[in-house]
Amino acid sequence: MKAAFSSTSREFTSRYAGLSFYWAWVFLSFNSLDIVGGDGRAISIVHIMSSATAMVMFAVCALSWRSVMGWAAKRVRIVLLACGVTALAGTCLYALPLFSALPAAMGAGAFATGFACTPIVLAWGVIYRDLDARRAVLFTSMTFLGAALLYGAIMLLGSTMAPVAVSLLPLAAAVAAMVSLRDWRAECAPDAEARRRARSEIRDLVRTALSWRVLVGLIAALFSYGGLRVYFGSVAPSVFSDPALMAGTIALAAFVFFVYGALVSRTRLNLGVLYRIAMSVWALAFVLIALVGHDNVTMVFFMASLSSVLFEVLTWALLVEIARTTHFAALLVFAVGRLAVHVGIVAGEVAAFALIDDMALFAVVAVFVLVASTGFAFADRDTTFAFESPTPAELERLSGGDGRSHADESVSSGSGVAGSVVEPADASLVPVAADVGARIEALAKAYQLSPREKEVFALWVTGHGSKYIQEKFVISPATVKTHVRHIYEKCDVHNRAELMRKLEEAG
Repeated sequence: MKAAFSSTSREFTSRYAGLSFYWAWVFLSFNSLDIVGGDGRAISIVHIMSSATAMVMFAVCALSWRSVMGWAAKRVRIVLLACGVTALAGTCLYALPLFSALPAAMGAGAFATGFACTPIVLAWGVIYRDLDARRAVLFTSMTFLGAALLYGAIMLLGSTMAPVAVSLLPLAAAVAAMVSLRDWRAECAPDAEARRRARSEIRDLVRTALSWRVLVGLIAALFSYGGLRVYFGSVAPSVFSDPALMAGTIALAAFVFFVYGALVSRTRLNLGVLYRIAMSVWALAFVLIALVGHDNVTMVFFMASLSSVLFEVLTWALLVEIARTTHFAALLVFAVGRLAVHVGIVAGEVAAFALIDDMALFAVVAVFVLVASTGFAFADRDTTFAFESPTPAELERLSGGDGRSHADESVSSGSGVAGSVVEPADASLVPVAADVGARIEALAKAYQLSPREKEVFALWVTGHGSKYIQEKFVISPATVKTHVRHIYEKCDVHNRAELMRKLEEAG
């Protein structure tokens, strides 16, 4: 137990802890009046300008992800270092007291950070993709806990040194990402056909793995939170001057996610439950604002902030899992996911400023949006992922067979290896009421899996993680990902859930 804990701690510290610098910068830059000078509205204005710029960057990265994946390692390091330095300079323009009386300087700093921090967070998405489900939950929790500790420690430095420390955070995140991406391997330079297929990948991603239901849910929920930010900045800016309140909120959200992931389920994790709870808390916050007005505003701010941080934690873990278990590039998954996050919160802040004299109307609209989207957003099939092998009951259900025929299903390699076409699967190859092993054997034959792909398929479809497969066959993480990608392409699926469903329906 002690050895395992020590090994996990070393792995997190050596490769994944650097993401804490980025999240600490986010929370300090956009949730502390001690960092952003001016009144409470200044925080929302700086955030709108920075996030709007980031939206453009995320959209560009999503459209050109194939080209970026073809960059050489040296070029990636240079870009990250340049972004870190640019973000440092930009943060100085709105964080240092020297520029607090210059709105133009603060605006330029907000634009610079939105531009420069986008590649940094996308690089961390690529890094976290290598984690299996359990370590993704653990390390995401540890990352946000680290951000909370950094938040508290920096605010203890005082009004002179704290802005300097905050300005250094994005550079630290960029340098840490450079170190963690030391094994980066560039893909082949895309030709015209590859670029065309890359655009179609976006449509496939939204249709399947990162479904429109999740994206609409993110936009709708964060639209409401954006309005809450403007409300607090307008009527109770003092809540942005309490470092213990924000640091405690971040740490509590990380702890809640860790406990839920570690204790609630042994084999799988459903993030949709926590998503819907967070949306309900935001709706309650609007109701409390209507009932108690400006009284107990600290309690309402705590509720809203806890839900917002939990949303960030959940979304990061969800994007990691989607990138890990599908053939879609992590860069594309995180670009589209983070774009939805920024679209939602910026739209909410802009709408709230437009209705600043009638926040009751905005509250009604926000609650309606939350209630309407809760009905279809974050469905279990979109937000559940496996930790371990299925339970005995699940295996028994898999081996039962229901006699349904799927002979009309056809499969192609999609965006897989050029020239590789798989003939339609013959469901008759899968015997009715076959056991799991026979079904796996039959499906492997039907979809023309290679011997090694069949071995990986047998473990992957029964819930084993990448790390287990690496150790079982003594192969590298990159080899495991390659095999899984080929299996998905040959079976015409996009994630493990669809693969398990295909196995279940094969009877």
